[in-house]
Amino acid sequence: MSAESAKSRSCPYLDTINRSVLDFDFEKLCSVSLSRINVYACLVCGKYFQLESLEFFCLPDNYRVVDSALDDILCVLQPRFSPQEIKELDKTEKRSIALDGTRYLPGIVGLNNIKANDYCNVILQALSAVAPLRNYMLRDENYNNIKRPPGDTMFPIVQRFGELLRKLWNPRHFKAHVSPHEMLQAVVLCSKKRFQITHQGDPVDFLSWFLNSLHLALNGTNKDSSSIIYKTFRGRMRVYSKKLFPADPEHQPKVYDPEEYEVK
Repeated sequence: MSAESAKSRSCPYLDTINRSVLDFDFEKLCSVSLSRINVYACLVCGKYFQLESLEFFCLPDNYRVVDSALDDILCVLQPRFSPQEIKELDKTEKRSIALDGTRYLPGIVGLNNIKANDYCNVILQALSAVAPLRNYMLRDENYNNIKRPPGDTMFPIVQRFGELLRKLWNPRHFKAHVSPHEMLQAVVLCSKKRFQITHQGDPVDFLSWFLNSLHLALNGTNKDSSSIIYKTFRGRMRVYSKKLFPADPEHQPKVYDPEEYEVK
């Protein structure tokens, strides 16, 4: 093992990490510049400072820390699901334990009501239990390579919904609840403030808009199999017709033909 590698694996400050203040549900903005680029998260105070590499560094010494004791933080920051894990989601009833000792069932956790967003929360929680949609969104490989036209502002709603579902179904979460803050910000942006956090809305109206927006953002068309939204929610209607027998005796036929009154 090289000296540099040995140095990167030994850090005397791991016991200063405070997992109870780490909250990755909120938008990751630098506490100083409000920039979203190259943001670092302080594992001691929980503040963000101007996270894509998912690596740990000890500052101001600026050496990388590699320790398996930090894996649980990565699982909360960016949950990942393998195809096998997704298949097992509906087959297990094993409860997880949060940092404060609260037991919770992955997928059945609360969403924080920031102000007046409960009408959104109820729809998001309902959709998180729709297995085909959930299984698709848990793997960001399914939609990250979708090409959208220049200037598109709708795709963030797909990314944020996927992130929210991964947090809801994360069995290694630090808390027994999730904040939909980033998801709701995407809703406000993509709906052009039609749906807001500070004002109540109609859940049915939001559901209709949300599903149609996801469908369009996934490059869906009028074809049934053009997106996971249509594959999951678009049904078919079978229409039956039947000639009714007249109730008035004067209009009843003298000769009754059974085939004429069958369901067609």
